[in-house]
Amino acid sequence: MMKKKTTFGFALTCVLVAAAIAFAVGYLVAGSKVKTITETTAGSTGNAQLEEIEKVIKDNYLGTINEADLQTGMFKGYVEGLGDSSVKYLTSNEYANYNKTTQGETIIYNNFGKGIGYIQFLGFSNTTKTSFSNALNDFSNSPTSKVNMLVLDLRNCSSGDIAAAAQILDILLPEGETIAGVDKAGNRTTLYTSDQNAVDYDIAVLVNGNTAGVAEIFASTLNAYGKAVIVGTTTKGDCAQTEAKQLSNGDYILIPNLYYVTKGQQTYSTTGVVPTKVVELSVSDQKAYDSSTLDISLDPQFLEAVKALGVNDVVLPNSGKDTDTDNSKADSKTNDNKSSDSDKKISSDSDSDTDSAEGLDPHWDDDEYWEDREGGNETGNDDENYDENYDDGYYDDEYDYDYEEEE
Repeated sequence: MMKKKTTFGFALTCVLVAAAIAFAVGYLVAGSKVKTITETTAGSTGNAQLEEIEKVIKDNYLGTINEADLQTGMFKGYVEGLGDSSVKYLTSNEYANYNKTTQGETIIYNNFGKGIGYIQFLGFSNTTKTSFSNALNDFSNSPTSKVNMLVLDLRNCSSGDIAAAAQILDILLPEGETIAGVDKAGNRTTLYTSDQNAVDYDIAVLVNGNTAGVAEIFASTLNAYGKAVIVGTTTKGDCAQTEAKQLSNGDYILIPNLYYVTKGQQTYSTTGVVPTKVVELSVSDQKAYDSSTLDISLDPQFLEAVKALGVNDVVLPNSGKDTDTDNSKADSKTNDNKSSDSDKKISSDSDSDTDSAEGLDPHWDDDEYWEDREGGNETGNDDENYDENYDDGYYDDEYDYDYEEEE
């Protein structure tokens, strides 16, 4: 009897242990299956939605369906879902055209006298250094007014090659780091440096809300070295390196992968570069600048830049500009004596609106002259210097010469 009892107890124990093991294994297997099912369901939601969209289109769309275009559109949509306009999906053809549009951008320059040279950057390309050097040579060899101060216009400049910008910085700056980069992990790397040779100019840089990318780091680097005062409005804050990553199908993704930083400075991405002297353009002036019709003698930001360089009176030679293009330099210089603009002056002695108007009308502040005109004396009180054939666009309209009231 004792032997049988022992055998039964042992058997019972074995059964219980086996049951426990089976429960544990079953629990683990069940848990694993639940996890797999959950992950599969979550991952297949998007696929199920795409299948539903595909069915609706195929069942109802009246036009011709191009499967390749649908696929490309799906890829573009995935990238656009980031909500970041700086990231782009480009087909191989789109990328080829993109490369063409980023080349050939150059500069426009002019010598305004009193030592002031004006250079507008349309972009930075592999020809910009040559164009910039040509401008400096022309300024230095001027028979009438050699340039020792530069106004660099980077307004609306939003594209270009960082290496090209670094080449210009190398010309303008002393020895040292000019541009560095910080990656996603926070690692900082020196990208470009300047040698000890540098030209000696006092510099003012013009920027606005459309100044972005390479142009932002260019302006901020000059400022970080104490070589330039920045005038205008805060830049866009898109100061990052954008790299083209080629995909296996031949298409590309343009994606920012490195923040640009200046010598010892933080990145200006998202914040933008804040000018040393903030000067806003009116809506009409901004439209005129965007369409290249804003007279430089009426440009408040240019006037402030000139003032920041310590020049209170600049004689404008003419409205023509010298343009340096990729393959040739368009000779748009005209004789100063052939333009009535040669007699116009820009005065920036004060901050009032009259600063930009003093050069327009020799009688704008002559009360006696305007009283005589209202009385019918068209020659302006027998003013011997008045040319009755001269019309600056204001004599025959109801222009309000009270600038304070106009404000």
